[in-house]
Amino acid sequence: MKIWALSDLHLASTRAKTMGMFGDRWANHEDRMAAAWDEVVADDDVVLSPGDVSWAMKPAEMAGDLQWLAARPGTTILVKGNHDFWWPKTRRQLAALLPEGVLAVKKNALVVEQDGKRLGLFGCRGGDFRASPEYGDERSADDIETWLAREERELRASLTDLQGRPPCDLVICLFHYPPIPPAGQTSRFTPLIAEGGAAHCVYGHLHGNVGASKVEGVIDGVKYLCASCDQIDFRPVLIAEL
Repeated sequence: MKIWALSDLHLASTRAKTMGMFGDRWANHEDRMAAAWDEVVADDDVVLSPGDVSWAMKPAEMAGDLQWLAARPGTTILVKGNHDFWWPKTRRQLAALLPEGVLAVKKNALVVEQDGKRLGLFGCRGGDFRASPEYGDERSADDIETWLAREERELRASLTDLQGRPPCDLVICLFHYPPIPPAGQTSRFTPLIAEGGAAHCVYGHLHGNVGASKVEGVIDGVKYLCASCDQIDFRPVLIAEL
């Protein structure tokens, strides 16, 4: 079992919205991702895609994008992103919507088992560590603290679920937002990620020239990676193999 990552797919089969605002490199990106995915991912592999899978606003608008996912080899693991407005309110509704081979972390953990090897996954959406007035974000410090505290609770719930299961051969943590502030080394999330025994933490959200916002490398024994599709040339990147 190989574990790959390709996040922030921004599929738009049912909405007239594109990623053209981010430049010509996004041209025909859905077909390019599909070709690259189908080339390297096997049926018994796992693809981590933490957030912003679709521009759909409602579950009913997801049919085409879910068909795109279902056509790809491997098991796909999702986390809710800030643009995933289609995301149902409950885990039961979410499970009923997702096609076979597509799973999601939502206040829970997942364990994928292949050939006797167990991959454990936990995580949450995360959030911004500061407001971005340049993008019209005028949230107060109290608003941001409320958001981050909620995400910390969800991360703890996901971690508790994983810790209540039999041990895994490899554990990976998933976030949508970067779990570390720009140019930072730690956050309220990093001790929990390390406590969970994660060897890797994969996140997305960032696009274009992200500068110091993209924090990668090994921190407290955990290897952090931004897997937003445009940051990895719209091709799945290999994380590990079991």
